[in-house]
Amino acid sequence: MENTKILLLDDREENLISLKAILSRDDIEIYSTTSANEALRIVWENEIAVALVDVQMPGMDGFEFAETLLSNPKTKEILIVFVTAISKETTYAVRGLKTGAIDYLYKPLDPYITNAKVDSLIRLARSQKEIRDKNKLLENYATIILNSPDIIATVEPETGNIISVNPSVEKILGATPNHLVGTTILDLLVDPVNSSLREVLVKKSYIGGETNVVEDRFFGRLRQPVWLELRIMYKNRLLFVNLHDVEKRKAHERALIDAQSQAEKARKVKEAFLANMSHEIRTPLNGIIGLGNLLSATQLDPSQRDLIDMLRQSSGSLLNILNDILDISKIDEGKFSIIPTSTDLRVLGKGIIDLMRFKADEKNLKLSLIKDDRLPECVMVDGMRLNQILLNLVGNALKFTQTGHVNCKMELVSETQMGHKIKFSVEDTGIGMSDEHLANIFSEYGQASENISHQYGGTGLGLTISQKLVRLMGSELEVNSRSNEGSQFFFTLILPDANEKSIEIKPSIAFQDLPPFTGKTVLVAEDNPINALLLKKYLKTWLLDTTMVLNGKEAVDALRERIFDLIILDTRMPEMDGFQAASFARNQLMVKTPILSLSATVLPEEVQQALESGMNDTLSKPFEPEKLHKKIAILLKEEDHN
Repeated sequence: MENTKILLLDDREENLISLKAILSRDDIEIYSTTSANEALRIVWENEIAVALVDVQMPGMDGFEFAETLLSNPKTKEILIVFVTAISKETTYAVRGLKTGAIDYLYKPLDPYITNAKVDSLIRLARSQKEIRDKNKLLENYATIILNSPDIIATVEPETGNIISVNPSVEKILGATPNHLVGTTILDLLVDPVNSSLREVLVKKSYIGGETNVVEDRFFGRLRQPVWLELRIMYKNRLLFVNLHDVEKRKAHERALIDAQSQAEKARKVKEAFLANMSHEIRTPLNGIIGLGNLLSATQLDPSQRDLIDMLRQSSGSLLNILNDILDISKIDEGKFSIIPTSTDLRVLGKGIIDLMRFKADEKNLKLSLIKDDRLPECVMVDGMRLNQILLNLVGNALKFTQTGHVNCKMELVSETQMGHKIKFSVEDTGIGMSDEHLANIFSEYGQASENISHQYGGTGLGLTISQKLVRLMGSELEVNSRSNEGSQFFFTLILPDANEKSIEIKPSIAFQDLPPFTGKTVLVAEDNPINALLLKKYLKTWLLDTTMVLNGKEAVDALRERIFDLIILDTRMPEMDGFQAASFARNQLMVKTPILSLSATVLPEEVQQALESGMNDTLSKPFEPEKLHKKIAILLKEEDHN
């Protein structure tokens, strides 16, 4: 506890020394002076609690000094005791008490009496100071409550009656405090029966002493509902309730929910558009690629073989554009994953050069793979996506280069704790770009300029998808270019060593050379005549006993009549689609036969829908005959085990 400060005022120094000796103790701090003016300075600068003042002094006597203290708000609380040797007469004592003193000490001083009186005065001073401090605190709290923008109320727990409420209630709810006192707070609610506040009062969840926080709707001005957040605390058998206006936050939350709903609707519209677009493009594209496969299996002269190769290259380019559009959509929605596998960079680079060689030869360009001899044998990277990036960059470079060369480079920059830091770059001696054109090259569906699109063709998707893929791998696709001097696109990846060597990709086998499925029966539902023709050709080549129908309803009717070893269903068909047919077959006909879904979309939602409807596996169009054969082999093998 802080020491109590005492002032000793006497015009004789020996009396001050005597008083100090009597009052010497650890819990008080003594200030002494022989001058009344000096004493006034001391009480002004220090929080003096008790003053022992001599009555007779030259200049300003004790009575005048006491009157001065009593007249000033800052010093009027000081407890004054007169010390005198003049008189004990009543009139003399009364005069001193009227000037502000509370007691007298008479000289010569008795040490025991002096100490006892001073001790009682110290206790009184401390008690008064504590009361004053609490009063100030209460005044501050009252100011805060009266001026708070929140409604602050005291409520009777048992009845919910309002005992007191601050003026903010009028601004927020449009009711005066006097009108609300004595009424129940539940009457102010829009729905008191189902309110959170009523639940707190009924369950008495406030008893534990913790603050309860709930939200409820109250009738505001003009009976318009307004959301308030209630912080409820229980003390001294009362509920102290702070009601904060959260209508703006609630409105913001409603706006966010509406925006989220609109975004969800837009997402579904976008998904539906992409699914329809994918289906409408992939279905005829599957026919084009399939017919190319069928023609390539026939006897052709060299010129016809070249035409078939060009047909397959063109259809492959169209498929790549479609896949780029879908990949961008999946990346933007966060549904795209990078899956590192063991990859031999030398093999990957050679595959890119071999694939793009014909384009370089058409324009008499030199296409080279420049690889660092220090490259590790195998690294962990998503080889398919890295291949896609470099193919896009090399394809672009060949498109925009008329003379000279295109180089695909792989360079080991350094070794780090995380793995090998490898720089991938594609350099060309093509048309290059100005600084102005560089700003647009990574934008979606944009190119360096409109003239580029007219003169060289293309959608402008290649660099967009490449940049997004590079970022998913933790890097950034960068470019150095000058107009008419060529371009360099590059990025750097940190790739760890692979524990296993990469799996060698086996060359594809012509569909007519794949092993047969002798004696097996298959039901196929496909409404597109060209795709139906292709499937029938493939399946009969593999010696499958094939039954063809046009839609899901016909497939269900066929399943009522006989049992098949395999069912192949297109997902989108008239009358009954593949999902409905599969679900009916599983749940109504109790068919156990494996079902393969053929879909012209590659959206994960449709794959999931196929599996949930009862299908065993999916294959997206356009497909290579070898993939279809592999899927059939797996499903028939599973059927044999069952």
